[in-house]
Amino acid sequence: MLGVEKRGTVGWIVFNQPAKRNAINGAMWRGIPPAMAQFDADPEVRCVAFRGAGTEAFAAGADISEFEKVRADRAAVAEYDGLLDKVLHAIQDSRKPSVAMIYGYCMGGGLEIALACDLRYCGESAQFGIPAAKLGLAYNIEGHKRLIETVGHARAREMMYLGRRYGASEALAMGLVNAVVEDAALEAHVSGIVKTLCENAPLSIANSKTIIEQFVKSSGSPDAPLMEAAMARCAKSADYHEGRKAFMDKRKPRFTGK
Repeated sequence: MLGVEKRGTVGWIVFNQPAKRNAINGAMWRGIPPAMAQFDADPEVRCVAFRGAGTEAFAAGADISEFEKVRADRAAVAEYDGLLDKVLHAIQDSRKPSVAMIYGYCMGGGLEIALACDLRYCGESAQFGIPAAKLGLAYNIEGHKRLIETVGHARAREMMYLGRRYGASEALAMGLVNAVVEDAALEAHVSGIVKTLCENAPLSIANSKTIIEQFVKSSGSPDAPLMEAAMARCAKSADYHEGRKAFMDKRKPRFTGK
């Protein structure tokens, strides 16, 4: 099942199938876009965090027990890839920052979700990989794009062609994750990151996310009016005034997202 929970100003999405190392089944995939829409619409939610239940896995990929159904023929594959594309864009296109907290296995579809997030932090137990070449699968376009953006085409080629696993230190070296910490310290570390995201100006973060996503999108030129509108929202916001005033007053700003 997919756990969807609001904790203070953070929206949590939890892959909860520990008996299968949190493998993502069809119901879980379908649950992500409405969960993101729910958090996007809630002004109290400042960021969204993803994790797997327990500490053995973030998500060990798509649930292989469903492959006979979802990859049985060309139409089924197209439908599944369409759903996956919708899921990834629900995360990427959100104005709110997203964080993946990763213990243990983060493979295949689980890594796709992590790559769709803005930030990724893992414990020393983390293992990453995309085993498509070992399963005869065609990894989707958006997943390839995000992987190339994150680690570069040379590493992306190696990951996709060899299908091998990478440990946490290798993931950090190639830029796949932002930081590696001891497993016992991971929750505290991510809590600190999330706290900072929630305290910083939401419109400033949304502005940066909008502009970055425009420059890395897979097709078309960056949408200049959209980017300019995002900048204008910041320039006209009460938060912009609050940030300047707090700096002059030598105090911590209190941003509201307005």
